[in-house]
Amino acid sequence: MTMAAQADSRQDVQVIGLISFAHLLSHLYMLALPPLFPQLRTDFNVGYVELGLMITAYAVTTGLLQTPVGFLVNRIGGQRVLAGGLFLNALCISLAGLATDYWQLVALMLLAGAGSSVFHPADYSILSARISTTRIGRALSAHSLAGNLGFLAAPPLMVLLSAFLSWRTAAILVGLVGMVLAIAIFFLTALLSGEGKTKSKQKDSWGQLLSSPKILLLFAFYVLSSAANSGMVHFSVVAFKEIYGLPVTVTAMALTAYQGLQMAAVLPGGWLADKIENHELILALCFGLSGVLVLTAGIGGLPFWIVIALLGTAGAMRGLVNASRDVSVRHAATDGVSVGTLFGFVTTGYSGGQIIGPALYGWLMDFGHPELVFWGSAGFSTLAIATMMVNRATPRG
Repeated sequence: MTMAAQADSRQDVQVIGLISFAHLLSHLYMLALPPLFPQLRTDFNVGYVELGLMITAYAVTTGLLQTPVGFLVNRIGGQRVLAGGLFLNALCISLAGLATDYWQLVALMLLAGAGSSVFHPADYSILSARISTTRIGRALSAHSLAGNLGFLAAPPLMVLLSAFLSWRTAAILVGLVGMVLAIAIFFLTALLSGEGKTKSKQKDSWGQLLSSPKILLLFAFYVLSSAANSGMVHFSVVAFKEIYGLPVTVTAMALTAYQGLQMAAVLPGGWLADKIENHELILALCFGLSGVLVLTAGIGGLPFWIVIALLGTAGAMRGLVNASRDVSVRHAATDGVSVGTLFGFVTTGYSGGQIIGPALYGWLMDFGHPELVFWGSAGFSTLAIATMMVNRATPRG
């Protein structure tokens, strides 16, 4: 390896490490307060409904602002947007530890959600501009894995800190980490700036997003794949309980296998995305196999250890194509829309799937047919495959 290649490799590792750590914190902040709900309920004299609405406030501003933040990234660059958003997000989590009234918490969560909205538009813009093309798949997979690790770390970390200190001190401390990282990101211009090399000459607009068939198909894919996943995450445990007549302590093992192997397959999926060209075909194959496995697991009559293996493999198939999905979105940015804006827009579709899916699966459970949860998930996966195949055949605008 030449000295120039070594320098490029070192820079890639530094950029991936910084951006992935920021992404990890963003996911940790999403789940920072829920593990502390018992203490918050006592301190603020509110019920779980009020606490749930507080988290809803966070999610609403995060979802609604991602595309507008993408426009901002296109105008001023991802580095400053990421630094500002991370600082706001982290500051609000710290200030939650100083709140004296419930409505202060709601206001802080609205602002924290606004800060959280920057991560996908800014992160993907920076990674796309600063990472070598030969490593972009692995960079995107590391970024995705870091977010999952943030979700995984939040409950035990917050519970442990609150046990030894207090919930208020725990919130302040984890927020301080993000503020320090935000300041570092702001000053690391030489390492993280330079998205201008990938910006389109024309500024992004809603018209560009809504008039591109390829972009709308990617948005639909995110909606459908998210809806398919929500069936497994939110309802597979109770559905398996009804189908197999087993306690939830046993049926939960299938969901653990699904999520655990999905996470384990993310990094190998990055290597795969760097080695292949037809990312849509890989997405279709893996989603198709995942749907078949989910459907088979839900038919009933199988030894439950086989169900666990089936659902674990289905999760691995989904994790394996995370990077290929993101590379497909990155390629669509050549339609005249910047990478940051495009990722912000399609990620909003993911939120849409999370809204549609749970209500539908809950209705199927109430209808008395738990096996339809798995039919529904497989059906959404099939529709997601169709969007990618049509996307592959659609010429660029």
